[in-house]
Amino acid sequence: MSAICKLLGFFIFAGVVPVLSGMLPLSLFPGERRSFRLLILAGYLSAFALFELAGIPVLLLTPMGDFRLLAVLYTVLLAVWILCGALRLHGKGGMESAFLRAVRARFSRKRTDAAGEGRRTPDPEVLFFRIVFFAVLGFQLYKAYTMASYDGDDAYYVAQSVQAVQTGTMYHYIPYTGVTTVLDWRHALAMLPMWIAWVSTLCATHPTIVTHSMLPLVFLPLADAAAYSVLRELLDAGGQDKTWESDSDALSAAAMVLVEVLQIFGNLSIYTPESFLLLRTWQGKTVFVAVLVPAAFALLLQLGHSMEKGERTGGCAVLLLLLLNLSSCLCTSMAPFLILGLLLPGSLFLAVLYRKPKIIVTILLACIPNLVTGAVLFRQIQKVYFWQWFLGGK
Repeated sequence: MSAICKLLGFFIFAGVVPVLSGMLPLSLFPGERRSFRLLILAGYLSAFALFELAGIPVLLLTPMGDFRLLAVLYTVLLAVWILCGALRLHGKGGMESAFLRAVRARFSRKRTDAAGEGRRTPDPEVLFFRIVFFAVLGFQLYKAYTMASYDGDDAYYVAQSVQAVQTGTMYHYIPYTGVTTVLDWRHALAMLPMWIAWVSTLCATHPTIVTHSMLPLVFLPLADAAAYSVLRELLDAGGQDKTWESDSDALSAAAMVLVEVLQIFGNLSIYTPESFLLLRTWQGKTVFVAVLVPAAFALLLQLGHSMEKGERTGGCAVLLLLLLNLSSCLCTSMAPFLILGLLLPGSLFLAVLYRKPKIIVTILLACIPNLVTGAVLFRQIQKVYFWQWFLGGK
């Protein structure tokens, strides 16, 4: 019974709560643009971004990085964020637009009967592909839970989560020896292990169990949601073509089945994205590649579609890009630089395609967290490593 309660607590704090965090960004979109997949992405981007915003000041301004203070501060901040999102979403059309409309339209397609009246009938093709997709996804989740994989990175990243829970500090102990040290600047700004420690604290489960056995149950579907968002944005390029629109559900469902199969058989080496996704699901590198990179493509495509149709949802997409950049800072030290290499050329492409140079400045403003994080990290790495090398190891 205790194990069931802990697993339920994990799904609440690592699954339900982050998704609910997406209500506030989602409320900025018009009702017809709200969808459950957008809610999922916006929710996790909000949850990760808020943790980075709350974590960095606590890490830098408190003695040895007070993790317990961060846990309380982040929980309160997240609760306020969700409450504001629920109130605003209710005032902008309620949960109907965000949830029920998407669920009702998920497995059906609008058709016209002989009498010329519109009616909704189940689409066998879409239903078949979705059943296959969820069956393959269920197989992945079962294997991820029962065959937890361990590797050498456990000695650092998982140990940091364990030390945060046990000592109440962040990045001030050497994981390999347990000896106190100065702040580890190379890894400290990427606070995903601290987010995992927060989840394990609230669900009263050891961080190692959360990392290896529980997180794949959430992060694998999250990666699929990010991939599905890219597919839907690509299929939206069909515009108002009714034939293309009627086939988009079946195409996206079949493509997701292909994505799942490629994930299973993508273990060509230990360094492929598929291997990281299934074997190192809990690492920041995995979250960045499998979730944030597809989310960046989806948001750029959404921004382009909004500019093409003249809709006023560009600012909403830019807000999500800002949350995306903050989330990239949470994942790994290189992620802020890599996501810049994607967003800035993407903004240049949109500016040339739609003849709106202002979009470059707008997206550059959304990338301010990356620039600040990169500057701080470069300065500290330069002080710690470059001068040691320059002075001959002294």
